Amino acid sequence: MATIDAARDILRRHARSTAALQSWTMLTDYLALNAVRERVEVFRVLLLDRKNKLIRDRVMTRGSIDHVPVYVSEVLRSALVLDASAIIMCHNHPSGDPHPSQADIDLTRKIVEACKVMEIVIHDHIIVGFGREKNAFSMRAAGMMGD
Repeated sequence: MATIDAARDILRRHARSTAALQSWTMLTDYLALNAVRERVEVFRVLLLDRKNKLIRDRVMTRGSIDHVPVYVSEVLRSALVLDASAIIMCHNHPSGDPHPSQADIDLTRKIVEACKVMEIVIHDHIIVGFGREKNAFSMRAAGMMGD
């Protein structure tokens, strides 16, 4: 586990010094390394500046093996307090299947609508699953963002 922790620290430093959206692989590797040891769902928000550099990676809440409670107001508050102009939402599915539930889709749409009012861009909501290989599901790529 020390190797995983070291790799996560290296990726975090790199994400802060470069654009977080520089590559899909870098982003999903970073998210997967942060979720690999989690046995419950964890909802996190990557808060980005105008150049898409990482301001902070914030764990918003931890849940159970198949659910994580998320409050739209807390996501917005985190972005506003840190003057973030964009965010990437992420959570893991310990089951290994990264496909979103209807609750995931509904929550994403609520957050997107709330952030529009505050002029905060939502780049994506990524769900990370595990199996034989790490895999990730982009709600943006699947057209599920509701915007």
